[in-house]
Amino acid sequence: MEKLDRLLEFFEENIDEGHVRRTERLHLDAMAYRPVPHLPLTLIYPPDDVEPFPYEEAFDDPEKMLYNELIRTVGGTSTCTSVLLKDDFPPHIRSNHGIGIISSLFGARCRIINNNMPWVEHMELEQITRAVGKGVPDLAQALGKRVLETHQYYLEKLKGYPKCFRCVRITQPDLQGPFDIAHLLIGNDVFLGVVDHPDLVHDLLAIVTDTYIAFRKKVDPLLTDRAGEGAVYLHGCLFGGKVLVKDDTAIINLSQEMHRSFSKAYNDRILEAFGGGSMHYCGPSRPWAHEAVGSPWLRGINLGNPEQQDLAREHAHWRERKVPILLWGDSLCLEPKDRPFLDDIRSLGIRTGMTLAIRVKNREEARAVLEQHRRASGEVRTP
Repeated sequence: MEKLDRLLEFFEENIDEGHVRRTERLHLDAMAYRPVPHLPLTLIYPPDDVEPFPYEEAFDDPEKMLYNELIRTVGGTSTCTSVLLKDDFPPHIRSNHGIGIISSLFGARCRIINNNMPWVEHMELEQITRAVGKGVPDLAQALGKRVLETHQYYLEKLKGYPKCFRCVRITQPDLQGPFDIAHLLIGNDVFLGVVDHPDLVHDLLAIVTDTYIAFRKKVDPLLTDRAGEGAVYLHGCLFGGKVLVKDDTAIINLSQEMHRSFSKAYNDRILEAFGGGSMHYCGPSRPWAHEAVGSPWLRGINLGNPEQQDLAREHAHWRERKVPILLWGDSLCLEPKDRPFLDDIRSLGIRTGMTLAIRVKNREEARAVLEQHRRASGEVRTP
């Protein structure tokens, strides 16, 4: 496809490999609570003069999906904008087939409506019972097949552009987390199930967890996501460990006791299986959230709604455990008035242990925010 080749040729000519290496080191140092010249900051804004293909077209076409991912990937982060701006985004792409990848392996149907990300259609309890009885499903069918084929295409295509292959990492898809997947499979019946059919829900969560681990291992040879020995490119930045487990549904809707039994136990199995990983959840903090996501294998935390969190409390807690807070800010910061957290970070004296992201309107505003951030951090450098 000519459009894709032109974009890759542009990257091949304009990627600054030295900057990409420095960006990776900056993230790794901040994640390890080592001194850094400034906290890594990704600026998110629409790229100029390029438009992605409609999502429903790209969903079935690896060429178009690769083009789209280079323009805009997780949360709007962009290799395209970062190559020009030289902010602190570590360039990466993924197979963007939505949240239903694991669910589809069990027979759940995923539908694209109005060119948006796929909706997952829930299954009946009888269907779930049959699926659980079959054990781990075939990983190379449904969306699993599409993900594997897409990643294989990415590998082959990028190898024709050596600098792109070295600098733009291919990362794991959105695999969600065990309880989130169970919720996608049976909908709100999962909340009745933990009371009325706890054994069935536990059986489902066990099979889902085994499937998550198996699929993550199956896709691994098609990834180029490693950053040093203890981190991967993923979900808009670098994350500690090898996986990002999402816990949006359980931590907000279950009690502490229920969460410990029906979510944490399975999350921890995944983290342990890969020798460590990171956790994500959206929504407000719960009084017991630190215990809920804490684990000997926890290597990073991503809070989807930082405006509902106490920054000083979160940083103090995770700093003591040397667990970095990753991608703080992100989509919440649409206007300058919505960005007090940058001032809060400086006033609290936070100089490491975090990575940041901000949405802005355009490249000019992005450049101004980036320069001000680096200047306020004591680093004099114009990107």
